[in-house]
Amino acid sequence: MLSNVPKAPSMKKTILKLAAVSIVLGRSLWADPLIISGQVRDETTRQPVEFGTVIISEIKFKARVQTDGSYAVAVPVPGEYTLQVSAPGLADSVKKISVAANTRFDFVLGLPLVKAQTIKLRADRDIQKVSRSTLTVEQLKQAPATFGDAINALATLPGVARSGGFFGPLIIRGVTDKANRYFIDDIPVPNPMHFGGLQSVISNDLIREVDLYSSAFPVSYGGALGAVIDIQTLDSFDKFGGIVDVSLISANFLLKSPWGKKTGGDVRMPTTIQAGSETTGYWISSGRIGYLTLLVPPIYEWITGKSIGRLPEYYDYQLKGKVFLDAAGRHALTGLVFGSYDRLRLARNLTPEESEAERSKGEDPLLANLNLGNDVSTHSQGIYYEYVASPKLKNRVTAFHSYTYSYFAFDLGINAPANSSNTSLKIYPDILGLKNKLSFAWSDFARINMAAEYNLFSFSASGQTQQLVSGLAENNIWDLANTSLFQTVPVNFSDRNQVISGSAENPFKFGRLTIIPGVRSDFLDRTRRATIDPRGLVSFEFPSETTLSVAGGQYQSFAQTNTFYFNQVFNYQPQVVVADYLEPERAIHRTFGIEQKTDAFVIKLEGFANDFDRLLEYAPASSGKLFTNAGGIRSRGVEFSVRKDSEGTANEFFGWLSYTYTRSERWRDGAWGNFEYEQPHSLKLVAGYRFGANTIGAQFQLYSGFPYTAIAGSTCSTGYDCSNTSTARYSPSYAANLYGSRYPFPHRLDIRFTRKVPYSWGYFSWYIEIINIYNYAAANEQKWSYNQPYSAQNPKLDVGDATLTLIPYFGLEWRF
Repeated sequence: MLSNVPKAPSMKKTILKLAAVSIVLGRSLWADPLIISGQVRDETTRQPVEFGTVIISEIKFKARVQTDGSYAVAVPVPGEYTLQVSAPGLADSVKKISVAANTRFDFVLGLPLVKAQTIKLRADRDIQKVSRSTLTVEQLKQAPATFGDAINALATLPGVARSGGFFGPLIIRGVTDKANRYFIDDIPVPNPMHFGGLQSVISNDLIREVDLYSSAFPVSYGGALGAVIDIQTLDSFDKFGGIVDVSLISANFLLKSPWGKKTGGDVRMPTTIQAGSETTGYWISSGRIGYLTLLVPPIYEWITGKSIGRLPEYYDYQLKGKVFLDAAGRHALTGLVFGSYDRLRLARNLTPEESEAERSKGEDPLLANLNLGNDVSTHSQGIYYEYVASPKLKNRVTAFHSYTYSYFAFDLGINAPANSSNTSLKIYPDILGLKNKLSFAWSDFARINMAAEYNLFSFSASGQTQQLVSGLAENNIWDLANTSLFQTVPVNFSDRNQVISGSAENPFKFGRLTIIPGVRSDFLDRTRRATIDPRGLVSFEFPSETTLSVAGGQYQSFAQTNTFYFNQVFNYQPQVVVADYLEPERAIHRTFGIEQKTDAFVIKLEGFANDFDRLLEYAPASSGKLFTNAGGIRSRGVEFSVRKDSEGTANEFFGWLSYTYTRSERWRDGAWGNFEYEQPHSLKLVAGYRFGANTIGAQFQLYSGFPYTAIAGSTCSTGYDCSNTSTARYSPSYAANLYGSRYPFPHRLDIRFTRKVPYSWGYFSWYIEIINIYNYAAANEQKWSYNQPYSAQNPKLDVGDATLTLIPYFGLEWRF
């Protein structure tokens, strides 16, 4: 009866089959990869290119050309592979190579003649090594605990801190964030991050790379005193593709495609470049939407037992297109549009019972009916005309417009003290600009780079804000119950400022010696003042690949055109625009660096001494002015780093280690004191190991806590009865030694696992990470109980309510 039933295979046969499968899989998974290596050179100069990429289409793999022109990529098995090599300003080279063993193949790239979509005006950008760090989009995504975000990833670099600890604006080399400037493809970005620190306002996958100039930046950048963050977008690809990225807090997408022209002349948008057609440009569309309120609060409360209050909503968008106007690709027209929107609403409106419960915990009774609203939207557009006459002569004209709308409202409701006023302010900064950049190699050893620029800053604002007239403004803490500390300032005006700028630098290269003298000048029509800022760099590279560099100069900026000041609701009101009595803010940068390259590592040691004076400060009401140039900062420090970049091999270690010592002081009331965001010590480690399709990464940070001004006493708040705790409210008073105390060292360990699997259509990758895996949070605020007077127990150092501790995070990415 059972004769027709198939017999089960014997155990012996099953084991033999499993063994055979294991051997086959083992050979494919664990066999040593084959290495293709070589060097990429510029056909015109015969020198190695300093930046480039190598793509192997068969395995969907991309690697970076090192600064000495070398490259090395790994393939899993013998066979034929197509290598596409590209470098800025040069034509792509595509070669099919047969690989049976480790193979060497060199590439020589010439000037584009037909497919010229890779021409860029970036010929000398890689010449500066001191005070400059560059992250590619691949490196941005490798760093754990950055949400895969470009600007968040900068916080892993030496000398960079966050004012909010994990979030917040970037504090670079001990200087206020208002001294920094952000650019996206040469367009100034007044609002670079969603709500000041969550994520950047541009999709990560649109970014090609990010340059951070910590100080001593070139003359082509204006308006900055401290640091420059220059974001460059994609500008070269050969086929249709896209990316979908979904994570815990947001979702991103990107679509890109070249467009071509058939022989008959009709324009088409193909999915790939077909034979017989020539590439005439491309288009890219990308964007992001945040949904923090959906998943973060329940997951965070489930893991930590703590709740998160109101979270912001945000989105951003980007669109870019390029058209080559001639067959040789010497004339090109590019358009870029990007923008963002942020929204936050908070309305407490506690019941009397809830208010009494909060009071018994020591919370401020004034905040029982707090109402807060904040909207910020930005919209920027740029159009670029590029002309490449030859490898020696290039020119680009840029016209751009950047518009921001900001609304801020704050009131205390029925609990507001007598004689107090609400804040409700609408701000509209608008920037219209025109730039021309010319680069001409007038000799084999010299190239002059010149730029002329016009910017029209239009500012309008309406509503009312608050101006601090006494008390400890440096604390940035107001006693809301003491209405004598501030006055209501009506704001209702519309005005504009014009700035005309010019810059020139002439890099000289005499063998291993590089000298770059430069000068920049800016003229503000309102004050009729012109600045003249000499800057320069000298470097020498020894045969041992040791480079010594010295750079520095003078840097000036007009407070009247600083949108960071204009957008500040309190103290630095929009009236700064019309303050014609202000002098330009000024900085002097001095940097020295040593870089040593080895086969596997890049080791850097840098020192800096930067001085800032004539900084904007508020003025007492008795002065008859709102602002003064009385501020100053001096910053000294040393940075040490060791870096090993990913080389694209199947099994490899990569990462970087850095230590920074910074001493930063602010000038206050005729004496030097601690800068409020000073971090004397900062240790950072980012490490990863790739094995096959998997990558394990970790980040560890240990740094000094920020300084603070200690609470030294208290008084009974005006209008309150302090005879018993049910009706009392005590206002803290602060020590005379501003920022004389310091919070303890924060530290955290973040881990991440990523798996990336290739398919015929592209690849799918997913990652999971745990931020602050051991759930440690250092005290970062003085917890003041408003129903108790000052004592040994009040205040106490504690972890702020807004501090995030352990954070689980995940993401999925489809790339095709």
